[in-house]
Amino acid sequence: MRLLWLSLWALPHLWAEEIAAPPPAPEAQGTLIIQACWAGTPGGKVYLVTQPTQQAIPLQAQAGAIITNAVIPPCASVELWVANAPQAKRVATFPFPKTGQRFILVMQGEHPAAMRAWLVPADLEVFPWGSTCLLNLSDKRLRCRLNDQVGEVDPGKSGVIPFIAAERTSAHLTLDYLDGQNWQPDCSTKTILSPARRFIMVVGPGLAAQGPLPKETVVETNPAPLTVPTPPPHPPAK
Repeated sequence: MRLLWLSLWALPHLWAEEIAAPPPAPEAQGTLIIQACWAGTPGGKVYLVTQPTQQAIPLQAQAGAIITNAVIPPCASVELWVANAPQAKRVATFPFPKTGQRFILVMQGEHPAAMRAWLVPADLEVFPWGSTCLLNLSDKRLRCRLNDQVGEVDPGKSGVIPFIAAERTSAHLTLDYLDGQNWQPDCSTKTILSPARRFIMVVGPGLAAQGPLPKETVVETNPAPLTVPTPPPHPPAK
């Protein structure tokens, strides 16, 4: 996923076209469902603006938690705007994805001029409950190991580690970065994984060789109750 250049343009008459986000309708053909969160910075309201139709859809995003969403109708591209008096600022532009329906919008930066944003694919087929996604904002290829499962992610990209928690468990997580032809350690820790949630580990920005990379975690909790298998009945006593 490439980094996006900033564009600080005014958006005249946009707020009059503001449309509240309808409830998600996964069956609607051609629409996107975009969830939003802030990584490492306070939450706040943003706007997703369709182009060329200029439909402004408000979205309240929280820090560290993925809880809100917006339904985006078919369009050519989606722009991310923040309302920062006296005028709004356009932070990023995403072409309308050709594949996938659900995405998580991860944002960093307290001020519009320093903000950056990434769209992480979030369909359950590619990012299931109980799994971990690594968003690599560093300058090196990263290798993440969860217990015996390993995934590698290039700079500026995201990838899901092939470990899915079938029950609440404590997993050993290690993170390494590729320095030339050799892997160098960045960190080693324990983390709690659960089939009732999925999370994105945001690593960076930063230079891996200068020390442990900054890390932030954003979590989404499954709103649907998990089904607990019913144990088989005991055989009748003889």
